[in-house]
Amino acid sequence: MATGKELKRRIASVKSSQQITKAMKMVAAARLRRSQEAVTRARPFAAAIRQTVQNLIHNEEIREYHTLLNKRDVKRVNVILITSDRGLCGGFNTALIKKAELMYRAEASKYEKFEFTCIGKKGYEYMKLRKLPVAEYYTDFQKNLSYAKVQAVANEVIDLYEKGEYDEIRVIYSEFRSAISQVPTALTLLPVDLAQETEESAKAPYVDFLYEPSRERILDELLPRYFKAKLFRALLESAASENGARMSAMDNATKNAGEMIKKLTLAFNKVRQGGITTELLEIVSGAEALK
Repeated sequence: MATGKELKRRIASVKSSQQITKAMKMVAAARLRRSQEAVTRARPFAAAIRQTVQNLIHNEEIREYHTLLNKRDVKRVNVILITSDRGLCGGFNTALIKKAELMYRAEASKYEKFEFTCIGKKGYEYMKLRKLPVAEYYTDFQKNLSYAKVQAVANEVIDLYEKGEYDEIRVIYSEFRSAISQVPTALTLLPVDLAQETEESAKAPYVDFLYEPSRERILDELLPRYFKAKLFRALLESAASENGARMSAMDNATKNAGEMIKKLTLAFNKVRQGGITTELLEIVSGAEALK
């Protein structure tokens, strides 16, 4: 059985850890609010650009015009896996990595090439350890996340797609629903397929316009922006999910530390009471011996 001194040292250690987890929970909560605001701000732009693209490609002839719309025989696939750079966020990374690995095990044999582009250290380290094919990786990406950073990555991906290096570009990210609910989601980004969009988007009415310059010229500018907007939103959703998962994990850790402190304090009090009882018995025994 542990001595009173050992228990006292363990209580102090757990209290110190509890202070850290509590501080991390508060930081994650503040970041979560900012992430939620960023997702909310991005939604109107995403909805507007999606509706415009829907209107532009309503004509079948236009659908065949642009390389980002044309469906090919899929032989080469690239999956953008978005994870975090840091741990201590519960099962956030595990769920995403598991989905990516299951996809690879189930589908890789069907294609000539099946590779990952890892955004986030945790996903890259896992893929490297399991010797799964990684074409490119980016770390410290979520820190100071901006559209400019996403644009640089998106341009590289679009360039590879247009050159025929890949026939399909997918993304695996965490869809944010609440601080305690994040859903690993897989989505095909290229070729652009509006059939995957939300039910609300599918019900949006078709509105025809006269375009100046031509539809083709506008699509040349708009489709890459559409792809970038979707990738940016996936990163924003993942950032919010990561902060929500970390806040929840640190909250649970803080509560568990509190329970552990109670148990250790109870054990310490029992040891101390036992020591006092022993000393009293020794005093009484010594007094009786002197009679």
